[in-house]
Amino acid sequence: MKKHIKYLSILAISTLATACSSSQADNESKAEDQPFELSQRLKQELSLAPATLEPIQTQLQLTGKVMPYEDKQVKVSPLVDGVIEKIHANLGDFVNKGQTLAVVHSSEVADVENQTVSATSDLLSAQKNLQVQKDMYKAGLASEKDVTFAQNDVLKAQGSLKRAKEVSSIYSVKNAFYTLKAPISGYVIEKNNAISDKMSFHEGETGAFFTIADLSQIQVVANVYEADIAKVHVGSQVEVKLISYPDKVIKGVVNKMSNALDPETRTLQVRINMANPGFLMKPEMFAQVNVSYSSSDRSIAIPSSAVIFDQNKNFVVVYKDAKHLEVREIQIAKQNSNKTYVISGLKEGENVMNKNQLLVYNALVN
Repeated sequence: MKKHIKYLSILAISTLATACSSSQADNESKAEDQPFELSQRLKQELSLAPATLEPIQTQLQLTGKVMPYEDKQVKVSPLVDGVIEKIHANLGDFVNKGQTLAVVHSSEVADVENQTVSATSDLLSAQKNLQVQKDMYKAGLASEKDVTFAQNDVLKAQGSLKRAKEVSSIYSVKNAFYTLKAPISGYVIEKNNAISDKMSFHEGETGAFFTIADLSQIQVVANVYEADIAKVHVGSQVEVKLISYPDKVIKGVVNKMSNALDPETRTLQVRINMANPGFLMKPEMFAQVNVSYSSSDRSIAIPSSAVIFDQNKNFVVVYKDAKHLEVREIQIAKQNSNKTYVISGLKEGENVMNKNQLLVYNALVN
């Protein structure tokens, strides 16, 4: 009897264990059968990109450098010979329009001062003579012709004084000193190494004292080899990268192309005009310029940011709806920083995830 009871107890425990195991297996099977669905957060952050059929854009890599905008720089030279009294600006300084750059002592500007003084004296004499002629005309002692001649003398004297003052203003003359002023606001990007305080100079020999440039706009000048000229034209889209800011990509277009090759390097210069907020780009910085151009071939295109590289293969996550997503291997024809051109694995019009796709990829393949 005891043996029979013991057998029944073992049988009951065995049956219960089998039932629990079966229930757990059923739950796991149900969990496995349950389809993947995007979480609420991923739905809110969802970003999709359509696969479109486009001409394949290829990038041509050029070398170049940052230069001042050609229409916004000026060389500042003295207009007279003399001795430099004091230099007030140095390389790299920012100067405002009209700011003093240097003061020069010159005998030539002393002559300008004398001309102004002489013209002023002549005008006073002519005005006094005109008044005398008018008084004499009223008294019948002078003719109308005499008054007219006196009036003409005043006009001539006024003209001479005006010219003398204009010359004096150009030279900024005061006590035989000539002030060299900034014609525009900007940075001093060049300073003549030959000049110094108390140095005598000849205007035609010394050359420009300073070069001032407005660097709020700059140009990137790049060189195109002869074999690649047909791939570049005015309006071509470009991406500029600088050694100083390797993670920063600055977009622009080709604004100007030279019409003459450099005979030594066999290259053609192209210019890209760009805004320079914060003056981050400095003259003479080296630049890498990537020029985009279209080929005659067409292919399915998606953003490069949507591509997942894993185990030496390329994948995308194809989105149909929140419950229907598929990891798809793709074959790439060409790829640049913006777009990837696909040979196979995608059809035109299909949508691929362009944000958080790596999270979904890991959930689907693991």
